[in-house]
Amino acid sequence: MNFSFPASVRKSLLSLALSIAAVPGFSQTDSVVTAAEPAPLPAKEKVYQLHRKYELSGSAALVVASYFGFRALDRTATMTADEVARLNVKNINSFDRPVTTMNPANFERAQARSDFFLNFSIASPVLLMMDKKMRKDWLDLLTLYAVSHAADNALYFAAAFSVRRARPFTYIQEIPMELRTGEAKSNSFFSGHVSFAATSTFFLAKVLTDYHHIRGWQRIAIFSAAAIPPAMVGYYRMQSARHFRTDVLLGLLVGGTSGIVIPELHRIAKKHENISMAPYFAPGGASGLTLNFKL
Repeated sequence: MNFSFPASVRKSLLSLALSIAAVPGFSQTDSVVTAAEPAPLPAKEKVYQLHRKYELSGSAALVVASYFGFRALDRTATMTADEVARLNVKNINSFDRPVTTMNPANFERAQARSDFFLNFSIASPVLLMMDKKMRKDWLDLLTLYAVSHAADNALYFAAAFSVRRARPFTYIQEIPMELRTGEAKSNSFFSGHVSFAATSTFFLAKVLTDYHHIRGWQRIAIFSAAAIPPAMVGYYRMQSARHFRTDVLLGLLVGGTSGIVIPELHRIAKKHENISMAPYFAPGGASGLTLNFKL
């Protein structure tokens, strides 16, 4: 079965911090040891199996395409004055409705804080380079990080292009009509900011616990900490009336899943030779990741 994973320009550029902060290193291969030679250090076995040449180059190629995808989404999510005038806050479920009561005076500050936590989250995997064991695999981890965000973007685009949901601030009468109309006003579902942040921090937690075989309560604590930055992104996205509560919760779920499942699939492929992963490129421009199962 095939999955197509487009990538985000913004996230891919920020993920390059991994390669900037890292010091490249390469594991030595095993060699025959004679009595006269000192025994070399054993080579470190890879934690994940990647087709780095194809997965990294494929992710880079999708960066440009994703830029046009986001622009197309903004145009698709346009709202007119008539559409905004027909909005009725009573049609919003009781769980989401309180977000439409946010104070517009606080929007700018909330938006700035949301962006801070988003940028912090996306750059957080750089912390993995503090570990010598992981630093040697910096290019593998950079590739895996790019693929994880590509998977997250694929899910985000699938939902955002398919579902039209007005942003909470479009319901607020105190905001001038010209600010409630135009592009990117009906793509509230779901929160891409939260999803992008969660992919990053849960990727960090997943890789850290895989490399050091962390289990039990320590593992639970690490993943719980990973949820805090994207939760802060979501909180301030709601404070700025950009997303409803359900948008934020779904973004956290989708992003967390992408950050965990993609490394896990590569780890499983490493353990089981009957499973392999490789990107594919079709003549019509379609691309994605192929999972092969040998029975």
